[in-house]
Formats: sequence, C-alpha cells, structure tokens
Amino acid sequence: MKLMPNVKNCVDCKRCERVCPNNGMIVIDGVPLKCMHCEDAPCLNICPEGAIKRINDKVVVISEECIGCELCVSVCPFGAMRMNLSSKVAYKCDGCYELDEELCKLACPTNALDYIEKEVEEKQKIYISKLKKIYSYI
Repeated sequence: MKLMPNVKNCVDCKRCERVCPNNGMIVIDGVPLKCMHCEDAPCLNICPEGAIKRINDKVVVISEECIGCELCVSVCPFGAMRMNLSSKVAYKCDGCYELDEELCKLACPTNALDYIEKEVEEKQKIYISKLKKIYSYI
C-alpha cells in the first residue's frame, strides 16, 4: 500500500515536514508532496550508478553511491526528488523503509496522509465495471 495525500484533510500545519528525517516531505499551499515510490520508478530506472534502489518496497537513494548527475531530479513526475546543493547528492522521502510506518503519517493530526490505495483500487474496479456494462465491447 502507498501512503497517499488527501488535500481536503491537510491543514498546512507542516508537522509531516518537521518529523521527516530526510527532509523528503514538503507541503506547498496545503498540498503534501512526497515520493510516491512508483512501481516503475523513473528515478530508479535512469540512475547511471544504481544509487537508487528498491528496499522493502520503497525507492531509496543510497547517498554514498550518488554522483550528483541530477538525472533523477529531472524525471521525477512528482517533483519529490531534490538535490542537496552543498553535498551534490540527491535526496527524497525514503518511505521510512526501516520502520513499520511512515513518520509523516504518524505525525499528521488530520489523517491527510493515509494508506488509501485499496480504496482507490476498489473505486476503479467499480467504475470499470460500470463502463463495461455501458460499453459491452470493452
């Protein structure tokens, strides 16, 4: 399951930003932005050094292996990958891959960050089912 932002619940308190050990979470105008740990992650696929790995189903930057080429920053569809300008190393949310639950979710007082993938998937299935009834050739 992926941790998804629900902007309707976000009160822009920025607790998720402050608790993130990697500075990988940013809230802009009440919209929490973080790595979505894409299934087919563009950043992981483009990294020429293999410095981005999938660990515990999370996409993680191994900073010691990063050469600072910024390719990962340019391909991230969510703008979640950033560069540390002083160290020239990419960084982002690592999904708290070493923990049982993401700290940003635990810190959020309004549940603006929650595991909703199953709900979304169920809604998609219902929608597709309705479309199939309408358009029997699908």
